[in-house]
Amino acid sequence: MRLKSIYIGQYKNLKDFTLSFDGTSFIDVFVGKNGTGKSNFFEVLLEIFQHLYEYGKGVEEPNFEYGIRFEIEGKETEVTWDCTKLRVNGRERKTIGRTPLPDNVLIYYSGHNDTVRRLVDKYEDAFRKRIKKASFDESRSFIGIGHEYKELLLSLLLMQKVDNKARKFVSRKLGIKAVSREVKLILQRPSYAGSSAFDIEDTEVDRYWKPEGVTKTFLDRLSKCISEGEGSAVRSEGYFSSEDRYILYFDIEKIQMEFRDFKSQELFRQFDNLKTLGMLQEISIALTLDDDSTATIAHFSDGQFQSIYMYSIIELFKDRNCITLLDEPDSFLHPEWQYDFLSQVFEITDTAGKNNHVLMSSHSAVTLIPHDRKKIKFFDIKDNKTNCYDLPKSIAIKKLSADLIRYSEQEQLLSIINAIQIENKPVLFTEGTVDPIILKEAWIKLFEEQEMPFIPFYAFSCSYIKQLLTDSRIHTEMRGLPVFALFDFDRAYDQWNGLTGDVIESDPQRGLIKKWTGGSGESYAIMLPVPSHADIQRQVVKNAATKETFGGDSCCEIEHLFYGHSSTSAYYREEPWVGGKKIVFKSDEEKTSFAKDVIPLLNSACFEVFRPMFEFIQSKCSVSS
Repeated sequence: MRLKSIYIGQYKNLKDFTLSFDGTSFIDVFVGKNGTGKSNFFEVLLEIFQHLYEYGKGVEEPNFEYGIRFEIEGKETEVTWDCTKLRVNGRERKTIGRTPLPDNVLIYYSGHNDTVRRLVDKYEDAFRKRIKKASFDESRSFIGIGHEYKELLLSLLLMQKVDNKARKFVSRKLGIKAVSREVKLILQRPSYAGSSAFDIEDTEVDRYWKPEGVTKTFLDRLSKCISEGEGSAVRSEGYFSSEDRYILYFDIEKIQMEFRDFKSQELFRQFDNLKTLGMLQEISIALTLDDDSTATIAHFSDGQFQSIYMYSIIELFKDRNCITLLDEPDSFLHPEWQYDFLSQVFEITDTAGKNNHVLMSSHSAVTLIPHDRKKIKFFDIKDNKTNCYDLPKSIAIKKLSADLIRYSEQEQLLSIINAIQIENKPVLFTEGTVDPIILKEAWIKLFEEQEMPFIPFYAFSCSYIKQLLTDSRIHTEMRGLPVFALFDFDRAYDQWNGLTGDVIESDPQRGLIKKWTGGSGESYAIMLPVPSHADIQRQVVKNAATKETFGGDSCCEIEHLFYGHSSTSAYYREEPWVGGKKIVFKSDEEKTSFAKDVIPLLNSACFEVFRPMFEFIQSKCSVSS
């Protein structure tokens, strides 16, 4: 399956828009600034294929002209629509007939594009109404996959045979040593079973809320695979009337035997039908990790799992002709994961590469760096019109990074200078967006009514705050006031360590401090103080006697300073790490709520770790005043 070209008359900011594909790679990456039309392009593709799948069935038709050319199994097809007539290879058609179409359009959305989500939901709602009485061959053409599919995707790949390539890939990527022989399902009352007519009074006659068609066929076969249990442990299973749900355990080997006539995609389709109906509440498999700790699929972070989403989608559908749309899948990734993302997506089978045309949008320069294509499709806007053209990769990276980041940094610099002029106080730069919130709260808890003698200010990243420490423009505005910067104890250590200067505090628990000596102006680079909790100490301190640390291989962010308290325990989890495991914060998306809603409720003792650093800053502020 390959898209060859597409034309759009007018859809949002896509006007007389034409795009061609050279067909030399299974993945085409689209980049550009936000608002240039990348997501609109994905939206219009969904609209076009929904029109083709539903054409002649009385559904609403698109109010824009389009032309699309694609190739499936060596046969090229051209479809045009002029808002009144559909033509296939130049001939007017009343129905789509036997025109070759993609078996599926797969959409991965990261959560930032509500329109894409609404289009997928609209199609799913229509499919949900049909599926209860659907024939066995019924399947939805559009499949939208977001974070909620993590358990289902990983479970299906780990339910493959031990020597399966996909299972090996996932196990290696996630550090999985062993997989349980059982898969656990929790089934809840589905959306179609709203009335009492579907109540379960006889668990044999009424089981699973009286499904029909494809759903009943699948559940009947699945019921033959009930597990007889592992070991002698007593567990709750079966139908629980008080909760109106099933907790069931299935033998994975029995599933492999019962559904040996199914390809992995077909098995996914059946479980996905249960999910679409609202029946599949949970699917999970117990795992043993490389360090011999136990975990479930929910253990893994979205950052760890992002490339697995992509691999799972492409691998499960490798035998079908598909178009896969990845709408900024790297949006919420740490830059390190962004860098590895594309190289991991390329680790797929040759079959998948032939059958699946992947279109991916991004606005990350970091993601592009390891990409093997010399040219990238770049979106921009000229004269209120979206254009997309091939650019050399190096130029695309410059446009995404140099132009955008330089603009943002200039804007940030103006904000910093403005704050300095208004407050007339020293500045403490931070690399985390929520760090100033936490630092202000810490100061209040430790010093109560005493005014904070400095301004905590978020400034992008560890590399940028290092730059600010030595920026003559900042020191000119400071008029002799000192400048401070707070670095996380992780890879940011390398930036701290690379600063020219003298170390004036060498105890990591008090916060390593280096005084800049590379020019005029008074600057201090401070490493985040390391809390006394043993679990976090192990992630930073290599030798307690000599105070030697792991340097850039450490793992301690500002949220780690609150680890070990009962009121914060839910915000941390363990991840596999070299030599064992490490404590990490639950999710970047929850850092703001943690800083605003949880931190203020902690007592003052929880903030003592900041005291030595604050007292040092205070001493320098008082000297300068």
